[in-house]
Amino acid sequence: MIPAILTVIAAIVLFYIGYVEVRGFEGAAYLFLSVFLILFAIISFVMAKKPLR
Repeated sequence: MIPAILTVIAAIVLFYIGYVEVRGFEGAAYLFLSVFLILFAIISFVMAKKPLR
């Protein structure tokens, strides 16, 4: 659960850097990376919260 939270924080920071600080293709690369990190973090958070059988 902690890795998912840390990944969300890292993705938010990368999104901020890509959208506010860096313009152009490099900023778009940061945005794509942050979107995929957020998707991965959501999936891992759901898997961590799912009870074991």
